Amino acid sequence: MRVTVEKQPQSSVTLDIAADDDEFGKAMDRAFRRVSQQVRIPGFRPGRAPRFIVEQRIGREAIVDEAQREIMDKLYREALEQESIVPVSEPDVDVYQQEPVAFRVQVQVYPDVDLGDYQTARVESREVTVSDEDVQSVLDDLQRAHSVWVEPAEKRSPRAGDQVIIDLTVTRDGESFQDPLENGTFVLGESALFPEIEEAIKQLHPGEGAEFDIAFAEDDEKASPELRGKSLHYQLTLDEIKERELPGIDDDLAKTVGDYETVDALRSSVRSDLLRNRAIEARNEVVNQAIDAVAAQATLAIPSAMVDRQIEDEIERLRTRLQQQGTSLEEYLRFSDKTLEQYRAEQRDDAERRLRNSIVLEEFAKAEGIEVGEDDLLAEIDRLTAPSENSEQMREIYSSPYFRGLLTEELTNRRVTDRLIDLVTEGRGAVTGEGAQALEEATRGAAMEADIASEVAIAEAAVEVESIDDAPADEAVEPAAADETDASSVESEPAESGAEGAQQPVEPGAK
Repeated sequence: MRVTVEKQPQSSVTLDIAADDDEFGKAMDRAFRRVSQQVRIPGFRPGRAPRFIVEQRIGREAIVDEAQREIMDKLYREALEQESIVPVSEPDVDVYQQEPVAFRVQVQVYPDVDLGDYQTARVESREVTVSDEDVQSVLDDLQRAHSVWVEPAEKRSPRAGDQVIIDLTVTRDGESFQDPLENGTFVLGESALFPEIEEAIKQLHPGEGAEFDIAFAEDDEKASPELRGKSLHYQLTLDEIKERELPGIDDDLAKTVGDYETVDALRSSVRSDLLRNRAIEARNEVVNQAIDAVAAQATLAIPSAMVDRQIEDEIERLRTRLQQQGTSLEEYLRFSDKTLEQYRAEQRDDAERRLRNSIVLEEFAKAEGIEVGEDDLLAEIDRLTAPSENSEQMREIYSSPYFRGLLTEELTNRRVTDRLIDLVTEGRGAVTGEGAQALEEATRGAAMEADIASEVAIAEAAVEVESIDDAPADEAVEPAAADETDASSVESEPAESGAEGAQQPVEPGAK
């Protein structure tokens, strides 16, 4: 076999592959034997007719095609292995010589990465603190959350913060636009009511009603697509008004909120929670900025096939999430006034950025010599199983290929992230100030919680381990709010290996 490789733009290569005379001759012999078994020629048993007679009956081209079908796929795979190429797309094949077969394959490949001067990347640490005002704000929210609704002492019209109960009908040109709403409960200034509806409610007393029109502009992004460009007629009746009766911020509230004896204990817990959450958020920000900073130094071209597959994976995850929420991707797109193709196009830049960051992180790990060896893995299994009452059984489960893979990935991600933070902050750490200790405690606590959850999950799934190892809002009352998912962090987004592309067969006429 002769192979030449020519690099193309956008992480593509062209392979020129030619079989030598001897190997193609053997492929022709095997092809003839297979074909002759299927050809019925009078006077001969299947597979016994002379070759020249078989070729006269079916044509030599049929045997050549069969030989090409067998040998081209074999030669393509051998060429990939010989040249250490990892394809990420289906091959585009052009046969330019029949005997012995010679063909060109153009395929997108896993990109080469030049990290550049990544060691100069810098990100500022975050100083994390919590003020008395921050704590008080949370206590105020808890106070509101545990308030009760009571009727006002005096008859009055509603104001911001009041709970109102209304009946509402919506028509268009005298025809019902949506099902009437009866005894709808809203909080003025907090519920997602149109401003025109809120203003009308504030002019009423209980038992009174109002009628008014709302015209929605064609480009009104606060309104759902069904409302844009339409004028609707509203009829509402105010049934009830209630106002909040706030409890005191005292020991009684502390006992109501949780297992706290005093309000001072509640304040201390609120401060700790705020500090921990802010520290974790700050660390995530530093990690994401660090990844972006290192990626900005790198040079690589992301193949379009990898981006396409990333987008399709994300669409499937979105579809699953929406199904769990009781809706569908089609409904989500309709409500967003988008087609699937428009959604794909919108996701492309972010998908490419996430892929780029993920691939750069993999190269960063190689450059920094970060790897998880057998000793590391065994030590982690020891740590996880030692506290268990049935440690030997748990060790056996953790040692299965499936869970070893999960542990290896987790340990690698942890070490890459720690090294990345150390590099970009010059050893200062992601978080400084009082938040640094809170972050350390949170990380330790999160690890313990993860261990417990992991052990429970594994124990429940123990009987399935063998199989695992072997297994290959349209309402006019409120405006629509699109669901946005921030996927900026790539710690949980492993790069595409591209191995799928290597499984695509090469056949004659595949171009």
